[in-house]
Amino acid sequence: MKKRLLAVLLSTVFMAVGTGAATVSAATTPQTDVTGVITSKGNPVAGATVTVVCGTKTLTDTTNAQGSYLVVFKSADCPFGSTVKVTAKKGSQMGSSSGTVQGITTKLNVAIVNVSIPEFGMFAGLLASGLGVGAIMYTRRRQIVMTPRA
Repeated sequence: MKKRLLAVLLSTVFMAVGTGAATVSAATTPQTDVTGVITSKGNPVAGATVTVVCGTKTLTDTTNAQGSYLVVFKSADCPFGSTVKVTAKKGSQMGSSSGTVQGITTKLNVAIVNVSIPEFGMFAGLLASGLGVGAIMYTRRRQIVMTPRA
């Protein structure tokens, strides 16, 4: 009886261990992590929207208080040697960086900068318009003076 009980107990333990190992191996599929820190003027940017593109797959994340982001691709979607492009945006500030997948974890830090286009002031606009009109008048006057009369 003791031998039978021991055999049942051991077979139960082996089945539990075998099932657990199968579950663990099925749950840990190969992956590629893309991580980094988003900064502006050397300071971390919290709350920036980060878009990461690898091949045909696009993933997004939002930076935490330290400016960090992390996206996880399946290795089949973003294999070793693939090009990864990271774009970060917060308000009117934007920046991007790209790199190559070098292993399980690829770090790409991005500095975002203000990309707004400055407007011309009223004085600069009037000055540019005046110079343009003056150049046209000078050219026309010169053509009229140089034309021989019959």
